[in-house]
Amino acid sequence: MSTISGKTKSSESPTATESITSILNTPRISASIDPTAAAHPPTPLPNNHQRYKDLLIFEERLKQNLHQLQRRSYKYEAFLGSICLSLPILLYAVFVYKSDNPTFQFFSKLLLFVAIITLALFFMKNIYSEKVRVASRFVPQCNRVLRQYNMHFNVNGGEIVFHKKVPKKFQEGFERYRQMYYTKKSQRAKEREEKEKMGK
Repeated sequence: MSTISGKTKSSESPTATESITSILNTPRISASIDPTAAAHPPTPLPNNHQRYKDLLIFEERLKQNLHQLQRRSYKYEAFLGSICLSLPILLYAVFVYKSDNPTFQFFSKLLLFVAIITLALFFMKNIYSEKVRVASRFVPQCNRVLRQYNMHFNVNGGEIVFHKKVPKKFQEGFERYRQMYYTKKSQRAKEREEKEKMGK
């Protein structure tokens, strides 16, 4: 079985629609999962091995994109959390705590001003919606599009799941192909680790 290739790492986080249409509109995929598409194929269809490979590449891309969005979301959530935690401390330092040190008072007021402006911009510029909530919207967006192709993306298992309309034989074949791929991938990882240990 061929090693999966073609994984993409874009500088901009891809949307669900962009990720899905990159593969699903190819004749060999649509014909495999849509019985009506197979009735009048525009080109001769390749064997199932190639279709399974394409679907597995697509599944890997979905997982990569989801993990990328989640990592970015966690970073912005941590940043937002640090600002929210600093606000009560700065408010106390400016309005409650009495200090005779003018430098302390100046920097306390300056940091409070910066924190409030940053927090306001965070929501006014829709950064929260674009950077934080986008990860939670990714899977529902994917599944709205995948529903047209008799599939959905299971976020818990990180796998593509077929609807009943897809032939059972094709589903079972894809499950076997996926299992074989990850078995070989695990074996290759162990071999690399053994070689690294021997090299040391």
